[in-house]
Amino acid sequence: MGEWKRPRYYRTGSCAVEKQCVEEEYRAVRERAGLIDVSTLGKLDVKGPTRASCSTSLHESLFGSAAGARALCGDVRRSGNPARRRHDFPAVGESLVHHTTTGNLDFVQQWLEWWLVGSGWDVAVTNVTGGMAAVNLAGPKARDVLRKLTGCPLETEAFPYMACREAQVAGAPALLMRIGFVGETGWEIHAPAEAGSHLWSELMQAGEEFGIRAFGIEAQRLLRLEKRHVIIGVDTDALTNPYEAGMGWVAKLDKADFIGRAALRRLETEPPQNSLVGFTMEGALPEDGAAVLVDGKLAGRVTSARYSPVNGKAVGLAWVPASSAREGAEIAVRVEGRPAPARVSTRAFYDPEGARLRM
Repeated sequence: MGEWKRPRYYRTGSCAVEKQCVEEEYRAVRERAGLIDVSTLGKLDVKGPTRASCSTSLHESLFGSAAGARALCGDVRRSGNPARRRHDFPAVGESLVHHTTTGNLDFVQQWLEWWLVGSGWDVAVTNVTGGMAAVNLAGPKARDVLRKLTGCPLETEAFPYMACREAQVAGAPALLMRIGFVGETGWEIHAPAEAGSHLWSELMQAGEEFGIRAFGIEAQRLLRLEKRHVIIGVDTDALTNPYEAGMGWVAKLDKADFIGRAALRRLETEPPQNSLVGFTMEGALPEDGAAVLVDGKLAGRVTSARYSPVNGKAVGLAWVPASSAREGAEIAVRVEGRPAPARVSTRAFYDPEGARLRM
């Protein structure tokens, strides 16, 4: 992943082959608790007197009204990069921290610095990725595990979905963000890199009674696909716009001017030519990148596909003509050189209402 190597899956005494290990990791997150190392996510610290106006101009989304209280999940710009943001946490000073995908860190940093040139903003951007460890603890028992290691109130009333808090976790100063990529109640926990392995060990030990399991990238990709969470650069490319990707909600066109606002206003009024949709298949599993056919003609491509245990069938994301982007539309996907039937789905394949994220 970019400059880093990340675990694809973990072998244990109960499994030796990838398929079995991934399913065990998947079950742990869906039914108990799982822990994944996300330290490789890019982290850019933005400091300076005009940091807020800078970020307002650079991003489509809005910041929360309470300083330090919200983590905003990020935007699909024409460059195809996400950002998760927070601001004004005393432990890191007066700053904004922009999170990027592992592979897009350098690009996002260059993009930010390019826009700063000649802007008049008094802002400095520092890459702090190597200085911060991060893990994502997720699953129905995640709260029970974390409660053993912190005095921070974790009930939904005190710590709602998308909120941020500073607290001690296993004796280490940490930033807790109640967010996640896998569709279960969870916390992303950021701490100084020096405390990383200690934090991991303590969480695994605290979760032992709940059947916690470390999980890798392959289980994460299956879990996120069931929720139809997009991976920037996998399900999108540099030409993707948020309306065709079904993510028009990221563009807050009623806010003050920002880079790309005029283009987004125009795109909002134009009928989309293509759409990113979900699909399901019985008895077949296409490869990522497989051709999509409509009425026997090449019409799009699969971006991600996996077998979903909770659905008992293959699920995936694909680009199709906008005319086929409707619930139940029939398409075909090439599998092993032959077209196989598939059906478009416009909802998440797991917990479409998002209730489990907010438990």
